[in-house]
Amino acid sequence: MLQRLRPICCRAARVEAGAALPVLRRSVPRPTAAHRVAVRGLAAKVAEKEPEYHTGGNLEGYHLFHRDAPFTFRNGQQIPELKIAYETWGHLNAKKDNVILLQCGMSASSHACSHERNPAPGWWEEYIGPGRPLDTNLFFVICTNNLGGCYGSSGPSTVDVTTGKKFGSTFPRFEVHDQVAAQFTLLDHLGIDRVHACVGASLGGMQSVCAASMFPDRVGKFVSISACAKSFPGSIAFRHAQRQAIMSDPNWNGGDYYEGKLPADGLRLARQLGTITYRSGQEWQQRFGQNLAKGVTERLGLKNEFMIESYLAHQGEKWVGSYDPNSMLWISKAMDGFSLEKPDKDGKMSLVEGLKVAQMPALIIGVQHDVLFPVWQQKEIADSLRQAGNKGVVYYELDSVYGHDSFLLEAVSMGPAVKGHLEQEPNGARHIWEELAHSAVGYLQASSQRSNVADSMRDMFRALAQGAEEVE
Repeated sequence: MLQRLRPICCRAARVEAGAALPVLRRSVPRPTAAHRVAVRGLAAKVAEKEPEYHTGGNLEGYHLFHRDAPFTFRNGQQIPELKIAYETWGHLNAKKDNVILLQCGMSASSHACSHERNPAPGWWEEYIGPGRPLDTNLFFVICTNNLGGCYGSSGPSTVDVTTGKKFGSTFPRFEVHDQVAAQFTLLDHLGIDRVHACVGASLGGMQSVCAASMFPDRVGKFVSISACAKSFPGSIAFRHAQRQAIMSDPNWNGGDYYEGKLPADGLRLARQLGTITYRSGQEWQQRFGQNLAKGVTERLGLKNEFMIESYLAHQGEKWVGSYDPNSMLWISKAMDGFSLEKPDKDGKMSLVEGLKVAQMPALIIGVQHDVLFPVWQQKEIADSLRQAGNKGVVYYELDSVYGHDSFLLEAVSMGPAVKGHLEQEPNGARHIWEELAHSAVGYLQASSQRSNVADSMRDMFRALAQGAEEVE
């Protein structure tokens, strides 16, 4: 059943069919005072929701998993060691079955939410915490920096221990499947056999459905937002243009620029191109229209003069020094080649066949104004899962003008659906609530039966540990 979530504040104005088109004039009509106030108000409101997706604050406070042994990619190539940066929220229970693996987008760090080691707001700050969609009263949330990234995990900008220099162009090509395999290698290290759920958006949403198909016995349920099960030519074309912007910069030097100048001009342009795909024309019409940028009074020469031009230039500048160009190249190529298809009984490649093993409850969310991952791709995931026999598929469409970035900006609309899916049965949080209740009973019994303060405190901690070897 198709369910649409339509926040009133996100409904875009529509041009009536047959309406006369405005006449193009050389002069720019001066907006009225009321119009200026309305535009500034909308711009300020939306600016408050601009995501700081790539930086993750000061990038401090993450844990580093270091496996001093080769990691083999699906294509047979290897790196001599594997490093995965990750951060956690909540507490791991004694059974280690309350884990949510949060899988992130292309340019994200592991810093999805603030914590004591890094108090800067994270890119999914509104989703993680007590009572929130990823409820840390119940769940132990783990988020990694992706394989190929530049925020602590192995990638082109990390040092190859065999040469003592950064990998650069020698870092192997990899697939989304390899990124998921690296995440589950971390879970193995942490002694986690099975996760309660995989949750992801954009590239992370690709990874969540990929994890469900790669490790069906280790994933209890999954959430995939604004993603796909097979990349389509439109998104490949957008990412190709971004790559060409970087690779056309003379400073790129074939990927070996770490001892020279950063290909900053190419990176700026790549980010501007990406930003066009992350938001929607509907939002920009409401937010910017054809208004001139601050300080611009005349339209002369070829400088940036419109608000939208200044906005894109600002977004491009934010990436310089914050994100590694090679990470964009390598990860985007992995996204382009992504497909969960497998040959069916007639030898025809089929998503239904590829998703047959993914029979766990699934929540698929799409956004109607998403340019990068059109909503039909999320519908394709849901339909393929159902055709493969999965009876626990829920599909939502969100009518939001924020486009692909809605997963960063629409917590009020998306959050309740995510929370409900993670906690409801089957494969829900009932057993976790029961464990918490049992722990509370043990706590009360320990406090009521002991008169000695030291003994009472010791018993309370043992009760709260629920059998764990150590109590923090």
